Amino acid sequence: MTNPLECEVYTEHVAQPTVAKYAPSGFYMASGDASGALRIWDTTQKEHILKYEYRIIGGPITDIAWSDDSKRICVVGEGKDKFGAVIMWDTGSSVGEISGHSKFITTCDFKQTRPYRVATGSEDNNVGWFEGPPFKFNKFLKDHTKFINCVRFSPDGNKLVTVSSDKSGFIYDAKTGDSLTKLNPSECHTMGVYSASWSPDSKFVVTSSADKTLKIWDAEKGTCIKNLVIDNATNDHQQLGVLWQGKEIISVGINGEITYWDPESTSPKKVIHGHNKSVTALAFDSKTNMLYSAAYDGHIVAWNVASGETNVFKGKGHTNSVCRMFVHGDNLLSCAKDDSVRSTSFKSNEYGSSVGVESGPNDMSIAAKSSGLMAVVCAEAVSLVKSDKVSCKLAVKYSPISVALSPDETSVAVGGKDQLVHIYAVSNGQLVDNNVVLKGHRGNVTALAYHADGQHLASGDANREILVWDVAKKAPIVEGLWVYHTASVVSMAWSPDGDHLVSGGLDGNVYVWSLAAPSKRVTIKEAHKGGVTTVLFLDKETVASCGNDCAIKTWALKFQ
Repeated sequence: MTNPLECEVYTEHVAQPTVAKYAPSGFYMASGDASGALRIWDTTQKEHILKYEYRIIGGPITDIAWSDDSKRICVVGEGKDKFGAVIMWDTGSSVGEISGHSKFITTCDFKQTRPYRVATGSEDNNVGWFEGPPFKFNKFLKDHTKFINCVRFSPDGNKLVTVSSDKSGFIYDAKTGDSLTKLNPSECHTMGVYSASWSPDSKFVVTSSADKTLKIWDAEKGTCIKNLVIDNATNDHQQLGVLWQGKEIISVGINGEITYWDPESTSPKKVIHGHNKSVTALAFDSKTNMLYSAAYDGHIVAWNVASGETNVFKGKGHTNSVCRMFVHGDNLLSCAKDDSVRSTSFKSNEYGSSVGVESGPNDMSIAAKSSGLMAVVCAEAVSLVKSDKVSCKLAVKYSPISVALSPDETSVAVGGKDQLVHIYAVSNGQLVDNNVVLKGHRGNVTALAYHADGQHLASGDANREILVWDVAKKAPIVEGLWVYHTASVVSMAWSPDGDHLVSGGLDGNVYVWSLAAPSKRVTIKEAHKGGVTTVLFLDKETVASCGNDCAIKTWALKFQ
């Protein structure tokens, strides 16, 4: 948990996942989704083999809780016939009823010591109290006046904390349900409380709120002993969830940021910025070992590849999907569907000014040893951009999709919906149409990548095929062999030594091809569920990829 790079992604839900909880044994995970599916899967193997799948409540699952022996599971949510159930994990058989609530249940928890208790919280403003097994409704705890957002038993099994949209929190005896104390109203959050978590010794409770703060409470006295505050917080920093794990507190904001806190301090220890929208572009700076990622919402994040530390640029950036990025010296060049190309300085750490281009760009390219020249393709034009201005614009009669600028900046290759690759010369900063066309694709040309020697060009299409051309001869040297994608090829990049080409497709797969041995390949199946958007080499043995699953991954290659 201390290393954010140690992350695994589970992709087997067919609907949006809503909650996941480890079994106390640590061997299994129970996860629920918006369709009402409860999946129990192995956590010890990379394959995450499914053990059981149940449909318990017939609607979106909002919370899950395990018993201490990892044999019973409480599941609650927005069901059609019922709002919750307690089942045996390995058979799905009932271990009682979760009844009594008049509206759907938002949260639940399982007391981890005997005698067992289950607590639930609902949009009917009540906390349900259940005793068992078999579990039966015993009473309501009626202290809250608005939705109950979280209920949690203390690790030692002596107390229960409940928090609500009414800004308040209560602590109860975990055996009887009798009220013990109320979190001090004069120190309470100023907006609804979303989540709560106990310290490992059960002496303290941390709460998270829409007021963008966390508070640590003395569980015996109900007094606030510390406020944890995010500097310069905006509405995007509302704290939706919190977990006290070991010596650290971790909270999650509405913007997807994960914040690490030291309970002995009042300011964040570390913030992991990330994406909660499809990741659409990547760029790598080999000098600093920094990877830059951009998303459908225009958000750009800088990642230290070695440590996982993250950073974001200040100021106002792109307002729409970023389609391409490149590192040029001390600047990050980016183009986006907000009809702009932008150069951002790493030294200032602030978004730079933008250059307007005609309509939303489809693609952008720079040379490996760029002078700062950018080739950009839009709906009906190919443009050259340099020094914060459009230096040349060439109208075309086809629809450009992809572009690649040659290493020596003397030619621009453009792939179109006409299934052709058009090669334009660059002379005195202008594009010259010499009527050079590469014919051979049977689908829209969706991706292009010049080899470092400038003599070879890789092109990929919507018909799944990748060709490698001898540009001077206008003939393919690889044809009919690299057709293993099962959907459109969307991104390609050459390795630093020029020996291999990596490709990513809408099929979610990544392939690494050998120029010296075209029949050989490295296959990375299901790299990104929903499709790959960008691939690139970090070094000759490491590939980075991103996709519609909002994830960025790096892959260590093994060539045979």
